Amino acid sequence: MSINGVFRTSVSGMNAQANRLSVVSENIANASTDGYKRGSTEFSSLLVASSGNEYNSGAVKTQIRQLISQQGAVSASSSASDLAIQGDGFFVVQDAAGRDFYTRAGSFVQRTEAESNKTYLVNSAGFRLTGTSLASGQTEPVVLPVGKLMAPSATTAADLSLQFPASATAVGAVNTPADNAADSVFSKKLSLVVYDNVGRERTLDAYFTKTAGDPSTDSTWEVTIYDRAQSTGGGFPYAGTPLTKMTQDIVFDRTNGLPVTAPAAGTMTLSDGAVVAVNFGEITEYATDFSAKLNANGNPPGVISEFAFTDEGQISGVLSTGSVIPLYQLNLARFQSPDQLAAASGNVYSATSNSGAAEIGTPGGNGFGGLLSGAIEQSNVDLATELTDMIEAQRSYSANSKVFQTGSEILDVLVNLKR
Repeated sequence: MSINGVFRTSVSGMNAQANRLSVVSENIANASTDGYKRGSTEFSSLLVASSGNEYNSGAVKTQIRQLISQQGAVSASSSASDLAIQGDGFFVVQDAAGRDFYTRAGSFVQRTEAESNKTYLVNSAGFRLTGTSLASGQTEPVVLPVGKLMAPSATTAADLSLQFPASATAVGAVNTPADNAADSVFSKKLSLVVYDNVGRERTLDAYFTKTAGDPSTDSTWEVTIYDRAQSTGGGFPYAGTPLTKMTQDIVFDRTNGLPVTAPAAGTMTLSDGAVVAVNFGEITEYATDFSAKLNANGNPPGVISEFAFTDEGQISGVLSTGSVIPLYQLNLARFQSPDQLAAASGNVYSATSNSGAAEIGTPGGNGFGGLLSGAIEQSNVDLATELTDMIEAQRSYSANSKVFQTGSEILDVLVNLKR
């Protein structure tokens, strides 16, 4: 073996340990960076062909790998716009030029740009959070209508999810809400607020009545909805030309508490001619208390006072009146090989041929991680591990330098043979 091989091998060892120290240094520096993924140094040997009894020493090379797929600890935050992903997925963000990047750092804040007067949700590096606009259906950077008067939107659809109590007693042979008589008898009454084209409130009265059935037979529930504008006393009888009413009978199978036939969607024409589609969601009859979830789209005019984030990734604006307006649906991206993503400044990543193309989905659906509002994913750096790696790298670097020093001394011996 040539003495020069000693120098080459020891120098490659020092370079490899220097790379390891650089990675450790970066990990320690970013131990408090939200969503940061620690790097690790992988070593592999580089061999040189040897012949006969002569050995040619090789070298060592390093490859830097980031543990992007490793989940960091999640900590609570006081800001509702701080978001954390529990599980698989990345936030999709854009730079000012509109290029897509991916990140786990969810410390987003509102920032209004003077040039466009638009308020974006941006992270500490200035990348804009993106989502699908529920108004236009376009995927774009999230723009929050801060301080702007929201135009009214007329109600066009209402959704009813109902849990009827199996223990309720049928009203028997009496007038029910469908008869619109002054002495109508019902089991439960609820109200739903809807809006017209200019944002005026109006109220729909929904009546739920068990008309037939006992523990030994299938039961029937009557659902009847009126426009309260057609009532002078806030109840029966309702009067109008034409009379606004929607009635639906739902028969339940006593053996499982589910509808024998799923209730069909209906339409209701209000007294001013507006049409509201009434859709039925989950409908059951179990041995429990009555409960209902009545939702309707549309909103009155108003100024958004705050923003709310759901675990499903929906961003909504809360008006000063208390009404909630859905604005955006956040999307998550995931990759077949997330550890092969290319890191960029700002704690973001970009797709590569090795990582695979981005698959887009919604939080909590189809294998994507859930979204936590008011929480931050911390870095996955463990300081104890990093300090241990630093000591090992320092020792290995010193040992390689000793090999280099020994080779230098041997070379001095050879040079001094002539003297």
